[in-house]
Amino acid sequence: NMRNLIMDMLDLTQIESGKKSRELSNINLIDIAKSSIDMMKPYAIQKDVTIEFHSDKDIYVDADPGDIEIVFNNLLSNAVKYNKDNGRVDVKFTEDQSNGIVEISVADTGIGMTQEEKQKLFQEFFRVKNEKTKHITGSGLGLSIAKKVIDLYKGEINVETEPEKGTTFYVQFPIKSDG
Repeated sequence: NMRNLIMDMLDLTQIESGKKSRELSNINLIDIAKSSIDMMKPYAIQKDVTIEFHSDKDIYVDADPGDIEIVFNNLLSNAVKYNKDNGRVDVKFTEDQSNGIVEISVADTGIGMTQEEKQKLFQEFFRVKNEKTKHITGSGLGLSIAKKVIDLYKGEINVETEPEKGTTFYVQFPIKSDG
């Protein structure tokens, strides 16, 4: 937990200072998503959560692979962490060539959030605190870091959630970034 907090703080500091080095290249989002899913599978198995991946083709964006990993790792980690027993996570990709964007959705069947909690979700060190989350560890930095990374690429992140029904994060990236 301490290592994760330190890594999160380093990521946050580098992004906010503008000193985060980025090496942009044309990367396959699907490969990075699959790698993040593979990394998350042991934790998902431990929590009895199934991760389903949905994409019918490769999708490329101009980005730094490390930045995109940060986004996927945070979204997947939360989707598993805040899920229910025998839960499910669905990762879907939709490419809109006419608008030049790709939309990624990460949906879970977890505990969901209230609208008040949703409003604070991207604030640094914010964690949903209630009876269902009191045993879940985390720094409260993951989603704020993910949002800052997405902002670097002129992307957007939105969330739909309902208590006891789950949460879906929607991330949109330009297919060709000026970031």
